[in-house]
Amino acid sequence: MTKKANKWWLDNDLSEVFVDGLSRLGTGATDLELIARSDKSFEHAEYRLDNHQNEYDRIDAVLALKRAMDTRLGHLDSIYGFAQHPTAKSHGWLALLESWGFIKQRTLRRLRRLRNSVEHDGAPPPTVDECDDYREVMWWFLKGTSGLLAPVSEFDFGFEKGRGSCNISYNPLSATLTASLLPEQFSDSPLPDWIELETLPALALVHQGAQTPVKVPAEGTYYVCARITDWASVQPFLMIAMAEIQ
Repeated sequence: MTKKANKWWLDNDLSEVFVDGLSRLGTGATDLELIARSDKSFEHAEYRLDNHQNEYDRIDAVLALKRAMDTRLGHLDSIYGFAQHPTAKSHGWLALLESWGFIKQRTLRRLRRLRNSVEHDGAPPPTVDECDDYREVMWWFLKGTSGLLAPVSEFDFGFEKGRGSCNISYNPLSATLTASLLPEQFSDSPLPDWIELETLPALALVHQGAQTPVKVPAEGTYYVCARITDWASVQPFLMIAMAEIQ
């Protein structure tokens, strides 16, 4: 491999990769405010259902549960930029979260439709038992998405004869990779479904400033620093990060 251009391609088979360390982003003042807002809406619904059960209380509870969901979804959108994901654009935000493995959307969608029919069409509210079911579903929704509020920002990984580190940004989605790779794991020509890399100068002191990939004869590997900005190419690393949150 003698090519020194910036475009290289990485084998997309990361099935043998294991994570052996990670860092997560903290929650700032805005995050805490939004968490409190969704929790407050949920608690309001609980108060209505636990202390009053007439028709007005059930309507108010449904509206409060929907507010809790909308607040959490807006919060997650601010972190992950849902619009950049085709699933969110074609099937909605709940479908994207389901594809990531954090929720099941069917009852949540039903709650959304119910809220609209109750508030705008004058439909009767659900029964007390049905409201309790929606309350439970919303509790699981808030719990199931809470880990997403502190996303993985960096993880170290290893595989059979290599190792590396990945920094990931979510909005817009991109990743920066530093890795020791086997020659067969990457190519100087595009291959179907392989991960597109924009290689960068080396960060490690022993190779600092040299354009990567840099051959490491003693290990039979190549040292690579690269940026990944192509949406499809970032997906394998996004899925690794999401698996660590669950």
